[in-house]
Amino acid sequence: MCQGGNMNQRIPWGFTLVELLITIAVFAIIAGMAIPALHQEIANGHQRQLIATFHGAFSYARSQAVHTGAPVILCPLSPSLNCVDNWDLPVAIFPDSDRDRKPDDDTVWRYIQPPKHYRIHSRTGRRGYFAFGPNGLMLGASGSLVACPTAGNKQPMSYLAVNRGGRFRAVHDDDLDNIIRLSWGGVIRC
Repeated sequence: MCQGGNMNQRIPWGFTLVELLITIAVFAIIAGMAIPALHQEIANGHQRQLIATFHGAFSYARSQAVHTGAPVILCPLSPSLNCVDNWDLPVAIFPDSDRDRKPDDDTVWRYIQPPKHYRIHSRTGRRGYFAFGPNGLMLGASGSLVACPTAGNKQPMSYLAVNRGGRFRAVHDDDLDNIIRLSWGGVIRC
């Protein structure tokens, strides 16, 4: 038996005001640390998506050139289906047997939409396009794209290069200063 008390006495299950304030303060501290990390992870996700999209596009263009045995172009197209150096437009991948930088018989195999959080600038010697030959190598000089974050976005910039062998590589601005220092000493800025 229990002395001095009622066995049917109810135990209070509520929180005191102090306990509630401490709980809210702990959640606020945790949220204060988690939200910036979440924003950074979202930004990194946008960058990974950008790189995967262009890596896939260059790989597809190169593969199509080898598969069809004809030159393949990757470039933004004007409304009159000419290559232009405006990477804010959708990028097209198409056959170009006569090498006039227009789709053969208006055939476009694939369009890549411009990324939402980046502006793309080409470094192609003012050509504005990438061409792959039937052997999978670049036709003409190699080139690259620079992906700069749009105004107000804390996205990391990226340098997307295609070498003469047709292979793709990406270099990132990990410190978010919009400057990439390449291994050979070159500097790329947004």
